[in-house]
Amino acid sequence: MVVTRVLRASSCASCRLSLLRSFTFIAVPAPRFSQASCRLRPSSNAIRHSRLYSSHNINTPNSDGRNKEDVLEEESFGEETQDLDLEESADTGQDLSTVPWYLQVQSPQREPKPLSERQRIPDLPEHPPPILEPLLQRISIDIGLDDLTLLDLRKLDPPPALGANLIMLLGTARSERHLHVSADRLCRWLRTTYKLRPDADGLLGRNELKLKLRRKAKRAKLLGGASDDGGDDGVRTGWVCVDIGVVESAEGDVSVVERQDFVGFGRQTDGVRIVVQMLTEEKRLEIDLEKLWGGILERSKQKVLGEPDENTELETAINALAPPETGTTSSGKSSPSGPLSTVASTRGFHTISSRRREVAVSSYAPYRVPQPPQLDLQELDLKDVFMSVITAIEKNDFDSARASLLKYKAHVPQLEYDNWRPFLLEQLLEHVQNIPTEEALKMLGSGSSDHNSTPFLQCFYKTLSIYPTTSEMEARIWLHCFAAAIDHPGYDISGLMDLHREIQSYGVPISKASYLHLIRGVLRPQADGYYHGPSGKTSQATLDVLDSMYARGFDILDEEIFVELLEATSPQLDASLPSHATYKHPDETFDLISLPMSHVQERLHTLMMVIDVPCFRDESRIRLMEIYAGQRSWKEFVDTWRMAPRLNKPQSPTMYAYLFNKIAETNNQTACMKVLRTYAPEIEREVPPVPIEGAVAKALRACLIVADPFVEEKVEGDASAKGEWVGWWKKCLDVSPNEGGNKAEKLLLYD
Repeated sequence: MVVTRVLRASSCASCRLSLLRSFTFIAVPAPRFSQASCRLRPSSNAIRHSRLYSSHNINTPNSDGRNKEDVLEEESFGEETQDLDLEESADTGQDLSTVPWYLQVQSPQREPKPLSERQRIPDLPEHPPPILEPLLQRISIDIGLDDLTLLDLRKLDPPPALGANLIMLLGTARSERHLHVSADRLCRWLRTTYKLRPDADGLLGRNELKLKLRRKAKRAKLLGGASDDGGDDGVRTGWVCVDIGVVESAEGDVSVVERQDFVGFGRQTDGVRIVVQMLTEEKRLEIDLEKLWGGILERSKQKVLGEPDENTELETAINALAPPETGTTSSGKSSPSGPLSTVASTRGFHTISSRRREVAVSSYAPYRVPQPPQLDLQELDLKDVFMSVITAIEKNDFDSARASLLKYKAHVPQLEYDNWRPFLLEQLLEHVQNIPTEEALKMLGSGSSDHNSTPFLQCFYKTLSIYPTTSEMEARIWLHCFAAAIDHPGYDISGLMDLHREIQSYGVPISKASYLHLIRGVLRPQADGYYHGPSGKTSQATLDVLDSMYARGFDILDEEIFVELLEATSPQLDASLPSHATYKHPDETFDLISLPMSHVQERLHTLMMVIDVPCFRDESRIRLMEIYAGQRSWKEFVDTWRMAPRLNKPQSPTMYAYLFNKIAETNNQTACMKVLRTYAPEIEREVPPVPIEGAVAKALRACLIVADPFVEEKVEGDASAKGEWVGWWKKCLDVSPNEGGNKAEKLLLYD
């Protein structure tokens, strides 16, 4: 009965709902009626309509130069946020009513700052950009951010991640809504006034902010008044970073001078980048950006001035308190020696806590590794050190050579940090290359798995580090391929692929030249029997190497790789093939008998002709044509010659000289006549025309003599003689007197 009377007495629907919830949820405390009830709260429509009855003219400019339309737009945005403030205040009151008093967290009370101190505008730095002063006025006066701080990070080295030549502004917003409204208005002002494109990270748009709050209120209502303030709802970010971008710097600013030793994030810019950090008061106290960047600036200044910082002073004090060098631990036992103890004793820590921990555990590790005896660096010459090592290697005294480098590496800067290893490996490989083949075979031991049977192998593999580097892996590849090239039976394809898998397991990057060494070593034909192309196992190993190259970012459809593959897969010459296995055509082979290629080589050539690749260089095409001419594959020889015209590229004098000379070497009259009639007229049609001089004239005369053996006698016997080949012979005689000089030597690359 009492409940019924109370419900009838409360005419407000919200009050009735609160009464019902108080009796339904037992754990919830007594209901608290909000003073701003539904009947007393003004509607949003009334607030909006009240703004329409203004006595001012809409098109009249405002005092700050803006039209009334812009002012009304900002006022409408403010009214929307006012409605959202009313909704959030009601939701907050309802959420607080559902939380027990002993679970309500009260923020600590801080002493408020004076208004003049909170609204103080910071001083401008040296050489400020022109936009900085109006930007500060806008942020402080129009937008209303408090406690402005200016951080000049233009001289910071290395530059911060936000960019070089950076000026950072920090300001405090009064609330979460003021934060988003301020960031939005700042971005709009920069776009309209300075035509900039600022990037606001963490900003919620107008409709997005309103929608998120309404969804939050609806979710809280469906949960029966339970509060969900414990998690991040995506609304209370508390931090908006407005990256204004690169603006024009002040005249005479020396901080933007281009540097050659630039190290840091981003790239060098000619202007100044300005970033505005807008935070709520709680968020600003939490992350404390002023302390972070202030410490970085202070350390940067000390580095420039050469002043020691606090960490350096503390390290000096700790070293002064350390016990003297004894080489033994506190227990009296000898300290372990080796790489691990060296690392433990010489490692430099970068934090105070780490240094203190080093002193605490000093009884379990040696304090300092004994240094080698000091040598007179004035008497020590780098050339003498290198010559002593080379002399010891030439005498096959490899241990002495390695011992000399280990002795002097601490006193020679060029040999520090394991730089002595590549030098010693290079000298070892050069030595094994220059000695006789029989001696080299003995020095290389029994095979690729033999690491210590000879003094050379012992020195070579002892020089390698635990974690191999690029130069060390490339040295091992070269040594294996060299041993296979001199027909060492222990260095086969299996050992080379094991080395390739080891490179993949370590993840060591190697150069393109080393990959080509691997391909040559894998595709190298065996010494016994007739070779007509690689086997299936060899082809699969080659594909594995190409996959590794592609994974490392190399272009495997490259002319150098095509040339290497076609050269490695070329079969041995077999002139005893039946006639049905050969090919002959007047245009495609110049009536020369073309022998078939290996299957792999034929597929590679077809792929090279079909895919869209740039025209090969003259050196690469001449190398391919030399391979095809050596195995009498004249069809592919002509295809390679026609690569340039097919791609609308001109032929060079080098290519014409090589073509005429190579066809003349066949001593086939029909082929020479075909080539002269087809390509001799093309010499004068090239753009620019190819001059008939030097190597071109010499190769053309050699081809004319094969086509007509009596052409020279015809011209000498009768100066007015005419004929198909006589005219070309006369053109070849009208050459400059320096025929066969440097230009001819440069053109005859095939000799």
